[in-house]
Amino acid sequence: ATEHYAAPRPVRAEHVRIELDLDFAQRAIAGTCTTRVSAVRTVATVTFDAVDLDVTDARVDGHAVPFSNSGAHVRVELPRALEAGQACDIALTYRARPRRGLYFWGPDAGYPDRPLQAWTQGQDIDARCWFPCLDTPAQKATSEVIATFPAAMTSLSNGVLVSDITTGERRTQHHRMAQPHAPYLVTLVVGEFDEATDTAGTTPLRYLFPRGRREDALRCVARTPQMVAAYESITGEPYPWSGYAQVFVTEFILGGMEHTTATTLVDTVLHDARAHLDYTAEPLISHELAHQWFGDLLTCRDWPHGWLNEGFATYFEVLWKERGDDRDEADHHRMLDLDAYVTETRERYARPIVARSFQAPMDLFDRHLYEKGGLVLHELRRRVGDELFVRALRHYVARHRHGVVETVDLARAFEEATGHNLDPVFDQYVFSPGHPELKVEVRYEADDGRLRIAVRQTQRTDAGTPVFRLPLDVVVTVNGQDTRHRLDITDAEHRFHLPCPAAPSQVRVDPRRDVLGTLDVDKAVGLWREELASAPEPRARTEAALALGKDGGLRSVEALGRALTTTDLFWATRAACAKSLGRIRTPEARTHLLDALDTAHPRVRRAVVAALGEFRHDAQVAGRLRALVEAGDASYFVEAEATRGLGRVRAPDALPLLEAAAARPSFQDVIGAAAMDGLAETQDAAAFPVAVARTAYGQPAFLRRAAVVAVAKLAEGANRKREAVDLFAQLLRDPQFRVQLAVCDAAPTLGDRRLLPALEGTTFSDPRTRRYAREAVRSLREGAPQAREIASLREELDSLKQETRTLREKLETLSLRDAAPASKSNARPVRKRAAKATKRGRTPPPKRRR
Repeated sequence: ATEHYAAPRPVRAEHVRIELDLDFAQRAIAGTCTTRVSAVRTVATVTFDAVDLDVTDARVDGHAVPFSNSGAHVRVELPRALEAGQACDIALTYRARPRRGLYFWGPDAGYPDRPLQAWTQGQDIDARCWFPCLDTPAQKATSEVIATFPAAMTSLSNGVLVSDITTGERRTQHHRMAQPHAPYLVTLVVGEFDEATDTAGTTPLRYLFPRGRREDALRCVARTPQMVAAYESITGEPYPWSGYAQVFVTEFILGGMEHTTATTLVDTVLHDARAHLDYTAEPLISHELAHQWFGDLLTCRDWPHGWLNEGFATYFEVLWKERGDDRDEADHHRMLDLDAYVTETRERYARPIVARSFQAPMDLFDRHLYEKGGLVLHELRRRVGDELFVRALRHYVARHRHGVVETVDLARAFEEATGHNLDPVFDQYVFSPGHPELKVEVRYEADDGRLRIAVRQTQRTDAGTPVFRLPLDVVVTVNGQDTRHRLDITDAEHRFHLPCPAAPSQVRVDPRRDVLGTLDVDKAVGLWREELASAPEPRARTEAALALGKDGGLRSVEALGRALTTTDLFWATRAACAKSLGRIRTPEARTHLLDALDTAHPRVRRAVVAALGEFRHDAQVAGRLRALVEAGDASYFVEAEATRGLGRVRAPDALPLLEAAAARPSFQDVIGAAAMDGLAETQDAAAFPVAVARTAYGQPAFLRRAAVVAVAKLAEGANRKREAVDLFAQLLRDPQFRVQLAVCDAAPTLGDRRLLPALEGTTFSDPRTRRYAREAVRSLREGAPQAREIASLREELDSLKQETRTLREKLETLSLRDAAPASKSNARPVRKRAAKATKRGRTPPPKRRR
């Protein structure tokens, strides 16, 4: 990796006009791109980014001029030098068969029903692969796209349609974008689509989708008008463009892409009524819409500051959840973001959000840029409060609309709008790697009428991660009354003493899990049980459910079982109860799960079925899962979990059932993919050829990727690793790049160094595949543990956990039998006083009690 900085800008792009003729048969384009540039300083040449474009002619203001083409850049010699402020039109005529930037798709022997389409995707630096341009986010210009294609098709591009002419079997549509935007946001989609329209206030909305999928498309986009209204309210900026279109295309290489006025979406998110029971595309829809403000209206100056695009769009998913659903759903969605980011730091790497060291800009598009970026915005909101947060956002948008931004611009906007200097927050969370890892110990000291809370930051600080300064909220419940404390964390260790006149029934540390970091709370199990039963914050109840899964005692199992069947409890808390019961894995836990198997909420039912998959070699559980697989379920996802679970419990007759389930059609092939997971879990050698067959080109895409992972997990037990290596080497050249990604992901699991020549010798066009291949090579060279070894260790650990639980149950039973009736509290009465926390920084730990 090397350091990257924003490209110099000796000239400024003012307008880009792209005239393009598409040849679907040859998967080729021919056209002319005319760019109006103005000089920032005296220039005699202008260099355009142009990858694999065969430029045949260059003209400046209509006159032919000399040029050179390196294959990556075209250098145009100006007939006379431009002085600062002077402008000219530079036209480049070219042909190409693009490998990136513009993609042709159509039916073939493997996928005869695939539609004939062409679409573009220019982020991060792929616009240069389909038209010559000054390819940096800072080069904003107005644009025109004039595309010619088969008459039966239609096109979508930025801005408004200004002309539509059909001549014989060819059709030409001309779109014009009157406001400046970055090159990577220029779009062209061509194909045959059905269309629906709507409005958001005065903004016209268009939805383009595959023919016959109207109802499925509207399930995805129906609340777009409400999203537009919500974002206008939050940002204080009316929707900034002439209109908004969303188009669903085949084989799109991202989930979605926020081209200005015209978002492109992958068509695999289109879903039927059965999938809609427990699936929604709204996180994707709301994310891409938010980019029309953050990314399109305000654009990062260069990609190291890309979190100002992606972090904002990710956090606006949360803000939409608050407005469109409720705060509980928003908190849950935010926790998924935190889990995704923390997992990346634990399993892959930690880096500053703003980082200039990378091999390709796409390397930055990770959980740090998206999820951590969004969580930083929530941290800012937590520091200044809701009202000032919205004020600061509006100030930031108003000041920089139609401009380019860096992180310092956001920091200054917050300071100007709120009066808070938030540089420490940016230094810790944006410009440094890592996050606070908090261990909190809660103890009630009855003799002193106080609550002792010890807080330690346990993150390693030898690689640039700081000791963080942050507020930590604690809510203490005594005699039914809540008192909120805000603890100031400034050092690696603190001990706080909070006034507490009687034993608390709840001590909720960071009750909505607002802190950007990890939190490990050590407190009496009775507090966890009480919080699961009655905490007002669903997020606190969910944390309690997960904590009780680590306790595993009889009373905790009963508490989890009660909460699991409490239908008015937030669904995610009930799902956490199911997860914890699956972790505990006692006969009592199994009984509660089986009793909840028919619960009405599909997401809770899904969690119950997933938890039952933890009961390996349990005949009763296997029977119930088998029945569910055979009968099916109203939810695709519940049926998928049952299929996966049947393999996980090692049911003796699982193989034929799983093989049959792999052929069931479902949304995103979730049932078939789960069947592949289940086959891998069986560790049955006979499952290996079944998985291999499902990797074949022509099989459903999601199923293929799951089958790749299954092959990696089954190969050693089947003594067929050489065959798996040969298969993976072939799949690394597969036309579907996500299959290539799946192979790179599965390579460490296969754990065979004979795959190294294929990983190192294959030329990947997608930078994401190149990055994953590099990581796979590093993992294989470092000798990462193989899947079978990990599985063996997990089975040994499961056995030890079960023995420990049995001993704890016996101990708890004896304790309950011998316990005397509870006596009245002998705590001395303490006069009620203002709740103030005292702290002592850098104090030694308390003496160990005997």
